[in-house]
Amino acid sequence: MFGIANPVQFYAKLVQEFDDFCENPSSARHAMNFVITAYHLHEWIWKDFLKNDAAKRKELGIAKDIRAFRDWLDSRSIWYAQMQPLANGSKHFQPANGPQIRMHQVGSLNTFAFNEVAYNEGYSHFVVDMGLQEGLPNIAPAAMLFEAVLRFWRDFFRAHSPYNELPKGRTILSDEWPTIQP
Repeated sequence: MFGIANPVQFYAKLVQEFDDFCENPSSARHAMNFVITAYHLHEWIWKDFLKNDAAKRKELGIAKDIRAFRDWLDSRSIWYAQMQPLANGSKHFQPANGPQIRMHQVGSLNTFAFNEVAYNEGYSHFVVDMGLQEGLPNIAPAAMLFEAVLRFWRDFFRAHSPYNELPKGRTILSDEWPTIQP
């Protein structure tokens, strides 16, 4: 399908969608593409190798049913579990059941303290709105949610797929930053 023939190639599409979103975190197109790809990756995995691999399904405790696989995925990552309502909501013009993703405007900083024109520019980016916590808005950049889902799929492939090589993106993930050695 469009030159994508296996789940690793579909995962590569997910990596590219993540990179594109990180480079333009106010792009609804990149956000939707990431969410839809992240959710539908399970279908590619199921059809390619998990559906007919009884030993792997037994190891994971999954029946030979794609719904059981989806339930297993949802139980392993609260963040992946958010992809289905977001993907379906974006495709069918309906709000998601669960955290909402919305645009957040960040205003300019006070130029008096910095005296720099660069601080006078505001910007926008998508955030996950998780409601109020102790009466205050509880939001996080959507890129954080997307990274958690990307890392979940990366780790799933490493642990459970027959594929050895996984694509890397342009964006350094939070668990890939070098650590300082004593």
